[in-house]
Amino acid sequence: MATETAAPEIAGLAPPAAVPAPIRVLHLHRRFHPDYTSDGIRFVRVMARLASRGIGSEVLAYETTTPGGETLAIHQGLPVHYIANRRGQPSYPALLRWLLANLRRFDVLHLHAHADRQFISCLLARLFGVRVLFSGTQADGPAELVEAYRPRNRWLVGLLLHAINAFVVTSPRLFRRSLESVAAARLCFIPPSASLGEPPVPAADRAAARASLGLAADDLVLLHVGSVSRRENIAFLVEALARTADPSVRLVVVGPVLEDDYATEIEAQIAALGLRDRVMFTGFQDAHTPYYTAADAFVFASAAECFPDACLEAMAKGLPIISHFLPGLTDFIVDHGRTGFLAGSLDQFVEAIEHIRADPALRESMGLAGRRFAERNLDIGSIADRYAELYRKTSRHASPPHAAPPACPNLHIRFSGALAEGPAALGLEEFDTPTHWPPLLQVVIDTEADFDWDRGISTDVGRVVSISGLDENFDSFRKHGIRPSLVIDHPVATHAEGGRIVRRLAEEGCEIGVHLHSWTTPPMVEPRDDWHSFSGNMGAWLERRKLATLTHRVEALTGRKARIFKAGRYGLGPNTVDALEAEGFEIDLSICPWYDYSALGGPDFSRFTARPGWFGASRRLLSLPTTAAPLGWLGPQAHLVTRVTRGGLGRQLGLGRIAARANAFYPLRLSPEGADLGQMIQVTRQLHARGLRVFTLSLHSPTLQVGNTPYVRSVADLRELLGRIDRYCTFFRDELGGVFSDPADLHRRLSGLSATQPAAGRPRP
Repeated sequence: MATETAAPEIAGLAPPAAVPAPIRVLHLHRRFHPDYTSDGIRFVRVMARLASRGIGSEVLAYETTTPGGETLAIHQGLPVHYIANRRGQPSYPALLRWLLANLRRFDVLHLHAHADRQFISCLLARLFGVRVLFSGTQADGPAELVEAYRPRNRWLVGLLLHAINAFVVTSPRLFRRSLESVAAARLCFIPPSASLGEPPVPAADRAAARASLGLAADDLVLLHVGSVSRRENIAFLVEALARTADPSVRLVVVGPVLEDDYATEIEAQIAALGLRDRVMFTGFQDAHTPYYTAADAFVFASAAECFPDACLEAMAKGLPIISHFLPGLTDFIVDHGRTGFLAGSLDQFVEAIEHIRADPALRESMGLAGRRFAERNLDIGSIADRYAELYRKTSRHASPPHAAPPACPNLHIRFSGALAEGPAALGLEEFDTPTHWPPLLQVVIDTEADFDWDRGISTDVGRVVSISGLDENFDSFRKHGIRPSLVIDHPVATHAEGGRIVRRLAEEGCEIGVHLHSWTTPPMVEPRDDWHSFSGNMGAWLERRKLATLTHRVEALTGRKARIFKAGRYGLGPNTVDALEAEGFEIDLSICPWYDYSALGGPDFSRFTARPGWFGASRRLLSLPTTAAPLGWLGPQAHLVTRVTRGGLGRQLGLGRIAARANAFYPLRLSPEGADLGQMIQVTRQLHARGLRVFTLSLHSPTLQVGNTPYVRSVADLRELLGRIDRYCTFFRDELGGVFSDPADLHRRLSGLSATQPAAGRPRP
């Protein structure tokens, strides 16, 4: 352990600090090891900096014992109380006695993980006027905390959570899970800090470090820092090394053996693969710097983490990262292709190693980019500022105003679920169009691969046979002089016949945009599941990388920069807006008013309307939503109904399904898919009467061929669908007095409006 100084336990003991500390924080840990667990190391070094920021800290460890049996030790100036040392084992009565004697002298009780399953410390703190914070680590955020109890007790645990003032989450994954049980306003994301130290070392120091470790100058050294345990998944790294034929590629594992049986399995695996000369296990090391200095890249394959601290340290040391995809973690810290590589499989992991091995300049550029990321987001001073600000806000005592701590500019933890807050979540300003305008109709065709909709995206293997149906039935639009916009996915953009058809239709005047199906757009490193099918749920960098890949492919196909975008499954997220602006898009078609995809992890558009809007930093990104309206006899009270049916109790009781089955309330898109002609006309007339003048008729290209979607199972179904399109277009032009348009025309018209605010007193469409 670190150097310790034994001292008698004294109620009211003040921690040594550089300056007087007006705010005092007690950190309660179940287990606390300040010299070798990431949680202990991280908090010791952060708390050491809090004293100069007016925050005093002490630690109370419930279960941990020390060899010397001290009840109080000082770690780097931080008092740590070891209750279990009194009797050699944890004692809950001893914990309560200590809290009763000492809790009043603190302003904030900071619970780390679930240190007190009975919530007594939490309730005592509130009784004494002490505010309470809770920090989750690997799998013990608020949602996991509730799930740890028997089902019959979870309602009580949910009530007890209200005794906690705020929850600190240290990873995007924990933030996502925490939103299931705690309002976003009570969550505070503070990532771990990285020890930046000095910039990357010179080549001479690197050569010396290699020589001291017995590594050759021309070896490619892959470093992993972490325990030898199943969670760290060392076997995966060994297998990846075996797949790398170059004998100069070496794997160095720095960390203690926590599971002897697993270590034995790894040794047998190494022997069987003939890798004894290529793998080095160092055991526990006090100093990791020589290993980071000697390494060429950091490899990571952990099966579960709170936040991959070792990856952050490697980035701070200027190493590129090769990481197996860990949902909600690695996609937020590794910019695929720029600071390292993400891998969704063993083959992808080996391919990344080969890239690193073959291109020294790439290794260097990735390392420098990773270092800049650490400097911008993970500097320990900035992290300490964020904790200090949180303690000031939480403290029962008023404190002098302080400037808000800097945000993490590259760690924007935002998901598609944020759209439940309404247009403000996107910075979207919806607006009305002049009622004297004629109604304007654009047609948008989601031009995509065909797969089994009933079985989901797992069946999407990039098959593009249905594209011929689009070609064969396009006269349904030509006869009306309509030029539909085609938003195409990656399989269509890279398919020979699909590309030929799309290019020819573009020559006819159809605008070609991008339709981001994340599950078929490279880099495909994430799990193929519902959550990741909504691209707004991925890390901002990975979403942007996929968008750039598809955008460039569409431009190569058509020779023109794509200006219109539509997210697959309507999976827009707050980070998507930044990505669209960065790629130069002008129009987004992703919003689907009144529809709720949150049950699958997607956005809830209940608070959005069918009106156009402006968003983005430049306010030049135009939203042209899917046209949809709430139908049924409760439709006029749509906003009230959605609040009731989609609230917590309403979801539990299934009120939305009940209302739909009773034809009382159900949203309906303006589409020939799933709606008859009468319903399409009803949606149009209802929204037109409320002042809407911009309409979108939407459908999917696979529907234009028999057997691909639920809407067309027979030739008769296809004939009826095409007839429905024809009759609706005739109605729109002849009965409604409408005009057929396209995105470019709509953007031009709407850009010319002088006012973009909703008209006062007018019912919203």
